[in-house]
Amino acid sequence: MILKTQIKTTIFLLSVAITVQSVSAQKSNSKFTKVQELGGIQEYLYQPNGMNLLLVQDNSAPVVTVQIVYRVGSKHEVSGNTGSTHLLEHLNFKGTPTFNKKNGNAIFSVLQGIGAQMNATTWNDRTNYYETIPSDKIELALHIESDRMRNSLLLKEDKDAEMTVVRNEFERGENNPNSVLSKEIWATAYMAHTYHHSTIGWRSDIENMPIETLRKFYNTYYWPNNATLTIIGDFQKESLFKLVDKYFGKITKAPNDMPQPYTTEPEQLGPRRVVIKKPGQQSMITVGYKIPGRLHADLPALKILSEIIGSGQSSVINKTFVDTGLAYFGYADASNYKEVGLLTIALGFDPSKSHEDINVKLSEMVEGIKSDGVQQEDIDRIVAKLNAKTILSRDGSGSIAGQLTEAIAGGDWKDYINGSERLSKVTAADVKRVANTYLLEDQSTTGYFVPKNPGTSTASQQKASNLIQDTDAKYFFRDPNHLKEAYSNEVKSAIVSQSNLLEVTSAYESIEITAKGEKFIRKQVGNIDVVTAKTGAKDFLTVKASFNTAGYLNTTGNELVPSLVAQMLSKGTTKNSKIQLSQKLEKLGVSISINAQTHKISIGFKCLKQDLTTVINLLAEELRYPLFDEKEFGLLKQRFSNSIKQSLTDPGAQGSIALSQAIYPKGHSNYSTSTQESLDDLEKVALQELKTFHKTYFGLADMHVVAVGDVDNKALYTALEKAFKGWGSGITETAKYKNPSKSAGATEVVTIPQKPSAEMYIGQYTGIQRMDKDFMPFYIGTGILGGGFSGRLMQTVRDNDGLTYSISASHSGHTYSGGYWKVNASFNPTLFQKGLDATMVQIKKWVNNGITKEELASQKTNLTGSYKVGLSTTGGLAGALLSFIERGLEPTYIDQYTKEIEAVTLEQVNASIKKYIDLNKLIIIKSGSLNENGEPLN
Repeated sequence: MILKTQIKTTIFLLSVAITVQSVSAQKSNSKFTKVQELGGIQEYLYQPNGMNLLLVQDNSAPVVTVQIVYRVGSKHEVSGNTGSTHLLEHLNFKGTPTFNKKNGNAIFSVLQGIGAQMNATTWNDRTNYYETIPSDKIELALHIESDRMRNSLLLKEDKDAEMTVVRNEFERGENNPNSVLSKEIWATAYMAHTYHHSTIGWRSDIENMPIETLRKFYNTYYWPNNATLTIIGDFQKESLFKLVDKYFGKITKAPNDMPQPYTTEPEQLGPRRVVIKKPGQQSMITVGYKIPGRLHADLPALKILSEIIGSGQSSVINKTFVDTGLAYFGYADASNYKEVGLLTIALGFDPSKSHEDINVKLSEMVEGIKSDGVQQEDIDRIVAKLNAKTILSRDGSGSIAGQLTEAIAGGDWKDYINGSERLSKVTAADVKRVANTYLLEDQSTTGYFVPKNPGTSTASQQKASNLIQDTDAKYFFRDPNHLKEAYSNEVKSAIVSQSNLLEVTSAYESIEITAKGEKFIRKQVGNIDVVTAKTGAKDFLTVKASFNTAGYLNTTGNELVPSLVAQMLSKGTTKNSKIQLSQKLEKLGVSISINAQTHKISIGFKCLKQDLTTVINLLAEELRYPLFDEKEFGLLKQRFSNSIKQSLTDPGAQGSIALSQAIYPKGHSNYSTSTQESLDDLEKVALQELKTFHKTYFGLADMHVVAVGDVDNKALYTALEKAFKGWGSGITETAKYKNPSKSAGATEVVTIPQKPSAEMYIGQYTGIQRMDKDFMPFYIGTGILGGGFSGRLMQTVRDNDGLTYSISASHSGHTYSGGYWKVNASFNPTLFQKGLDATMVQIKKWVNNGITKEELASQKTNLTGSYKVGLSTTGGLAGALLSFIERGLEPTYIDQYTKEIEAVTLEQVNASIKKYIDLNKLIIIKSGSLNENGEPLN
């Protein structure tokens, strides 16, 4: 009787609980009003505070991207607070009362601790924050985003430290001639409209902006009714609504109307011109023509016009300037901002040529397009290309979020879905009309970049600097490039790009298991080693491949030959001219990448499933039957020379060369030839050397092909067998060279005048190879020092000291030989010594004291989580699989990798650091506007 009563009571209580939960869910859901649905995207309005939600649900894999887009960008700024949107973006990672460093749960460390791919970006019309995470952590992401919406600390001490970080980011941009010229053109073209201001802001505003100004800006625009919350991937809508209500329901609408820019650009009454004179090796001309914003009816035609002018081998720019040797490169681009924009045409050419002469020729080209118009077949090809690329870009939730961001910023998220239809309606008459409407001289702004003599690069020796006392640790997060250092070589290709939508299925998590219980099928097709993985991707796949050319390192041949051969492959075949070849690929929306690396030729492409056979045939044609045209070779050598010369005034490139030469002997695969030696080698190389290399090393020997996505194995095998039947064997010889011993410590200065940002390299030879037992412990230890946003170097030198925008530690060159360890950072020349000293403090602590148990646990979680998230795209998964089989591993190693990470002990990590890093033998490179003593140039 008692038992029955207990059962009845339990049932009653469960019934009450379920009823309460149901009522609660109904109350929560009633706050969300469905606005519309299009192309698999659902839009909701959260009634309590006016926040928009965009939902793309796909429960096939446990990965989700959480993103919030604020409709505030640099266009909302005025003189005095330019750069405030961007600086706020930085400060919004400093923490809230709930998530902060003092509590031990800073935003960056919490997210990176679960393996998140995360960042934030600022642009003209918007700011976005996002994280791609395991879906069981979605509540954490929502908690963080809701908290920093209204509760960011915005402390003066954080702003003061971060100011110098952002200023260094500004200075790094000033090292780039193209960036400098673009900024000047926008500032001149739009004199009244706030697109006049560069997103990063003007230097004096960055340096002097009061924290009160930032707080006011934050309190004006960071509200839910100015935001769109985007959730893409694995979630349950009912549970999601409850979480959104839980975390965002406490936030009200903005108490006041949010001021919007109302300035209209006055009529431009004639052409404008700017001239920039800075150190450099290449002249540039950029012309910008005023065009309307993203949703204007003419923008699709303007987009196609820009593609016809400046995209691909068959572009008008290529035919007019590049193929004739007048320019090294050229491009055209139509901006996609909400209000107004520029259609930009740019050329890079030899300084010996006259800017005025090139400009006249460019104007003649534009007038010719306006007069003659374009062919409908060219428009059809471009539309087919862009539409195919839209489908091919649907590869991962993080990528979907990125393109939705720009559509939201442009005024209507539905343009992401409708954009292809808008393009398909464009006619030749439309393109000619917009050319004559907008490509007007009186509405143009022309910019000249005139390279000045940069002076000479010199090197001097000096003793290493003394160490300074330790400082308190803090940190900040932003630069997406740090992600590359945080992952192993296998996963670098898996970084999620921001260019895709709607195909949110994770490649790794959705691999289909065969009837034999296998994830991967490996088969010898002819003489090709083929690995396939069929995933949840629909109608497209990624193919990555490689074959061995390492034997060339054992010869005395010109080291530029492999790269020149790879670049000549797209310049025409014995069956198709380069324009015919380019147009065939363009129509499919496919870009075949063929690159020469030190030990191999690497190949990659993504295509629609239906086009696979066609693309493989075109790839085989490029690889097997290159034309090796003499004229094209001459033009390539000119462009190659220009590319090499660019490094003469690049502190990063020159510093990296100096470090490699200090560690490795000439002839080693990790040794970098000096810029002048490379130019000399280029001058000497003959076309016959390319033909000989191609005949000797191109073939099926040691060729691996990996296909991931919607793979039809039968079709793939048939295509490969037919396309490559009878191809030569190539050579499987491995490279032979002697590894160096650890050299004595030294400090070297590379002087490059008039560069506002200098580069620091600290390095040492380790001799560790990828398959060595010490690799993983040392790799993990290096990651803790500086392998990502939560590395010690970022926490201290960047966040606490505010000395740099970017600092990282990594281990490289270990796949085929003994590798080396390095630390790299950029500093303002006046802060260089302080930055070096602060870096050495952390290196010394790392070597002498090792890492902690807590750091090891956190790094393991970060590496395993980011590894799986990084494999969520077909490209990431294919790249990882290829790297494994190139090293002689089975594809199943993809599941073993995380186990290797977990097996590493604290003792192994600390022992490996002490074993391989000798503080008395560090090599220090200082590259930039520094004199022979490492002091800033006057």
